[in-house]
Amino acid sequence: NKSDVCNNVIRKLQIQTELNGGTPHIDKIGIRGFLSELTYPLYFLDFETQQSIIPPFDKAKPFQQIPFQYSLHYIESNGGELNHKEFLGVSGEDSRRIIAENLVRDIPDNACVLAYNKSFECGRIKELAEMFPDLAEPLMKIQGNIVDLLSVFSSGYYYLQQMHGSLSIKSVLPAMFPNDPSLNYDNLDGVHNGGQAMTVFKMIKDMPIAEQASTRQNLLKYCELDTLAMVRIWQELTRVSK
Repeated sequence: NKSDVCNNVIRKLQIQTELNGGTPHIDKIGIRGFLSELTYPLYFLDFETQQSIIPPFDKAKPFQQIPFQYSLHYIESNGGELNHKEFLGVSGEDSRRIIAENLVRDIPDNACVLAYNKSFECGRIKELAEMFPDLAEPLMKIQGNIVDLLSVFSSGYYYLQQMHGSLSIKSVLPAMFPNDPSLNYDNLDGVHNGGQAMTVFKMIKDMPIAEQASTRQNLLKYCELDTLAMVRIWQELTRVSK
């Protein structure tokens, strides 16, 4: 079982790091191997989704993760500037068609795409491709180019004592950048995790107009931090591997 192997690797690293007085475990060769798989243009993708017992839309299933938002940071070439695109649907409406169209427009065919725990993003894209056959080819090209940033950590190439045995991006980020307020989810307004994003998005349609606008802004900032976190982690891995 892949997850058992991963858990065993992390447990060993946790013990080893404790015994070594908290010395970070950094496998430069492993990290370099991972980084060598990445090409430009380089995109960083994260979805936010909603789910409910009773399917809210046609062609939806109970508890299906239905995407309503994404954030994309991207760098066109080595040494290029960091850019950002985003999408946020309308609360109470089915955003799947428009999110699929936007993804195909925003991510080029040849882009290398990083996600954190890629099975989630890959699953959502596959569902969109099955739902919209006319967009299936470009969507599945995007899916086929997704690389999992989590694999650096699940393979045991990088481990810090401050991660406390967790590989969640919410544990990895503060361990790597403990003193950067711009990378602290606690400093965001209103939305600090995916569960809150899901809950808040459903509520927006019933809010006063002014509150809708500020809540949408909170959602955009939260999802943007998810992909900025991946950018900063990738940059730090690049730095420590040299």
